[in-house]
Amino acid sequence: MAATHKHQILLDGKDLTELERLIVLDLGANDIGAFFSRVGLLFALVELGVEVVNSVSSILVMRNKAETMRKLVSAGLPVPQTLITESIEDAAQFVRSNFPCVLKPITGFGGMGVQLIDKKFDLENIYDYLKFHSQLFGKGAFLLQEYVRSPGYDIRALVLNNEMIASMQRVPREGIVSNIRSGGIARPNDVDVSSLAVQAAKSVRGKLVGVDIIPDKKGNLWILEVNATPGWTGLQSVTDFNITKMIADVLSKA
Repeated sequence: MAATHKHQILLDGKDLTELERLIVLDLGANDIGAFFSRVGLLFALVELGVEVVNSVSSILVMRNKAETMRKLVSAGLPVPQTLITESIEDAAQFVRSNFPCVLKPITGFGGMGVQLIDKKFDLENIYDYLKFHSQLFGKGAFLLQEYVRSPGYDIRALVLNNEMIASMQRVPREGIVSNIRSGGIARPNDVDVSSLAVQAAKSVRGKLVGVDIIPDKKGNLWILEVNATPGWTGLQSVTDFNITKMIADVLSKA
């Protein structure tokens, strides 16, 4: 009698290798070890014949804000002036030249670690500020961006198979972070961002992505981020069709 061995990847007791298609709704894992463990499991599922949405390579691009910025710039899309560096000297000089400005972690989600540097005290103590942020979030690298003065909101667009299916405006309760999970308020959007959102999704080869776009006070549109695991709870509250059903219908026919 021969014994056969079957690869299993279990989640809540269910074997994910039995799926035909898996949609990654929340990869989580801020810690680098947990992150690479979960990415490794996704790669294993692909090798075992499961289609992962988004592709693992596009998830890796979008979880890396620096690489996402490079993809957007290479595609000729509008992004705020950005510096990505491992040099604290260069980072400090960018802050001095572009004060106020925004400091972001290279990796992360949900608005965690996004800081507006706009206080004179922080500018005068910029090295300590940058070192402290790096210890918490950056881990040796800095991503700094020009601060875009908006009309008080940004826009989240949801793109599926190169088509924008829904969008909303997000109003922050305080500060500059407008993510719904961080307390942002959803409201209907009347600004046409469909073409820009689709171009952004294509630049990172995403199938189901959230694109964050901010208008400035002159009406120009700037892409802030592209998200590989977008939630749509807030978006559903201002959308008149069932987003989950549409996504399921489209991806089940792909």
